[in-house]
Amino acid sequence: MDNPIILVQAASRAWSGAPDWCMNEVDGRPVVALTIENGFKEFPAADVRIIAPEFDRGGRLDELPAMFPENKVSVFYGFDESPLERMIAALEDAGDHVPVIRVDGLHFGWLTDHARTMLNQASKNGLDCVKTEDDFPIQLTSDIYRPGALKKALSILEERSNGAAYRVHPKFFMFTATDKFKCARVPGPAVSEEWLKKCRETAEQVYIAGNMNVDSSKSINAGDQLSFHYEMALDYIGPDAEVLDCGCGPGYGSRMLADKAKKVVAADLDIETVRRASSGKYYDNITFQTGDATSLGFEDNCFDAVTSFETVEHVDPAPYFKEMRRVLKPGGLLILSTPQNSLGHIPVNSQHLHEFSLQEISGLCSEHFEIVKTTGIKQGRIIFPDDPKGQNTFMVCRKKI
Repeated sequence: MDNPIILVQAASRAWSGAPDWCMNEVDGRPVVALTIENGFKEFPAADVRIIAPEFDRGGRLDELPAMFPENKVSVFYGFDESPLERMIAALEDAGDHVPVIRVDGLHFGWLTDHARTMLNQASKNGLDCVKTEDDFPIQLTSDIYRPGALKKALSILEERSNGAAYRVHPKFFMFTATDKFKCARVPGPAVSEEWLKKCRETAEQVYIAGNMNVDSSKSINAGDQLSFHYEMALDYIGPDAEVLDCGCGPGYGSRMLADKAKKVVAADLDIETVRRASSGKYYDNITFQTGDATSLGFEDNCFDAVTSFETVEHVDPAPYFKEMRRVLKPGGLLILSTPQNSLGHIPVNSQHLHEFSLQEISGLCSEHFEIVKTTGIKQGRIIFPDDPKGQNTFMVCRKKI
């Protein structure tokens, strides 16, 4: 399989509606160009097809084929809310049985030799989908699909009212329907520290903001994990609760909390972030202020709940957990999320000091709290009940009385 079809999923904006980092520039080229270039090193005769939402037609992605004049690169546009339908349409001429590689445009460090191994396994065993373990660093991954299986998945999902999230990540639908699809998870390969460090160095030009943003006017709910964290948290917030939203970012989640809680204090380390957050829609039960997650200026035992999403990976976890516990009332809840990574000692995301395996984050939480529930978010908004492995860890922890 030296000349596979490689689908590169790219867009100018993320599911949250904010600009997508795959279009950030590294040495004058968008990140997605590095992702394509990496693929050609392993598969020089590959047929690379960039699959993008219709809203990007006429934009900068049109320039990508000209960056690779010696290679086969094309761009397909369509289906803003359904990468599944986008893939099927882009593979119309491919036949149903030849497996193809799919990689996210942001994943410039994807392990192409491992993709070859998975591709060969899919071809040899007639597999519909092959992916690495759910907690392997996502920036290094790619997936294998059989086009006929994608069509089959769509035909089933069209009859379901709750299938939108699976149209974003169809591999997980296939893994839920093992009676209909033949799938395999394979262990991630050994990764050298040299490669992790090289990816992290490149990422310094890619992950240029500490906060991930949401633009609700442009977001597409089916794939928006950032809002999903707050939606999950609302199940644990009562109408009389006083809540600290620690690491509030642009404040969209704080306003979601304020629709249910009695009072919300929205805190972030960066004063400009706080100013932008406070300039949004006014709520009389939200207070915006600066705050350091490892050294908060609040009294002991003053909050019923603390939400802290995508924060602990940015800081020293020891003082972080100590502060979270200190400001909570006895019996209060810490509700957090963080990337789940089996190789998190050198995270690709250069904004992160450390990313935690499920065992690591569970151990840290257990030192200070009783763990009420652990959920592994597979990708986007997809969870499997009672399965804590995923690309992201969502935890609900209680301060012991």
